[in-house]
Amino acid sequence: MIQLEEKDYNLLGIIAAFFMVGMMGTRPLVPLYTKELGVSSIEIGIVVSMYPLLSLFLAVHIGKVIDRIGVKKPLIWSSIIGSLSLMLPFIATNFAGIIASQIIAGITMTFFVVAAQSYAGHSSKPSKREQNIMKFSIGTAIGSFIGPLSGGYLADWFSSSLTFFILGAVSIFSALLALLLTEFEDVQPAKKRPPLGNLSSTFRLLKISNVRRAFLISSLILLGKDMFTAYFPLLALEFGLSSSSIGVIVSINALAGILIRWFMPQLIEWIGKSNVIVISVFTAGLLFVSLPFFHHEVILGCLSFLLGMGLGIGQPLSISTTLNSLPKDRVAEGLGFRLTVNRFTQTTAPFVFGVVAHAFGMASVFYITGALILIGSTKTRINEELLEKGT
Repeated sequence: MIQLEEKDYNLLGIIAAFFMVGMMGTRPLVPLYTKELGVSSIEIGIVVSMYPLLSLFLAVHIGKVIDRIGVKKPLIWSSIIGSLSLMLPFIATNFAGIIASQIIAGITMTFFVVAAQSYAGHSSKPSKREQNIMKFSIGTAIGSFIGPLSGGYLADWFSSSLTFFILGAVSIFSALLALLLTEFEDVQPAKKRPPLGNLSSTFRLLKISNVRRAFLISSLILLGKDMFTAYFPLLALEFGLSSSSIGVIVSINALAGILIRWFMPQLIEWIGKSNVIVISVFTAGLLFVSLPFFHHEVILGCLSFLLGMGLGIGQPLSISTTLNSLPKDRVAEGLGFRLTVNRFTQTTAPFVFGVVAHAFGMASVFYITGALILIGSTKTRINEELLEKGT
């Protein structure tokens, strides 16, 4: 097996950052641009849902394809096609253009994430996989922070459609850098390949206890992130905070998620991976329940920072736990399955909690989300002995 060098994993983090600048930078622009086209709220909702919806059904199949053909080509082509899809609203300035853009972007994003995570997991030692996933996740977090921030300013200076084009052009650099990655042959042997349409074999991966727990961790973290992003600005408006204050508090949350990842190896060495996961998820639940009780922007900023740290820890540890627990010839398939679970959470939670907020008020979203995360945290302890064996 070809051993990848340190520079390959460092480069993967940079590739992820460039790709996420475009992909995540355009996410807040999608509803704004669609509204500019003069369509209804229902049509705006349809456009927004196109991005995660198809991944919900295709992620497992995409993972199986990557297991068959390897990871470098999907990385390169998903970067190219994904970047071009972001430019579509500039070329086709109509409803069909933004729909096509989001469908293609969602599919290529899934290809990119599964391939990149598989590449990061290409190591025989669990400890090295941990470090490599950390580099990838830091790159992803940096791109996800810079993208929306720069996209907002660009949209103010130029038009929304031109901003799509500029961010797509930035993302294309990820494809050029991906050409420099070391290629390795680690595809699934033909005799061991389950049929592409056979989902029963995929669901059998849930028999692995650490895989089940990793999926739960990921779902809880995503639930927390999405609910904070969607509903904290509305809660803060009820408290009388200005738009600029809300923007700063949300940015503090994202920044904390980046900073904590630099210290994650030391935390794991100090108290163990399982304890880090349980404590971070439990703390995130407590902070969610606490948020509605504090109205001062400084206190909310501090709580947002702590919440960002708790949520920032979970995702990379969920990825590495999944990688270390899956059969080596079904890694991409398992990562695709994990992404399916994530997309299900992202697709259903906003709708469900929107109904909750309408019926019981904005604070109830935080109480219920916090309670779910607290209850879920009791089931997030992983078996570290199995991880050390790489199973």
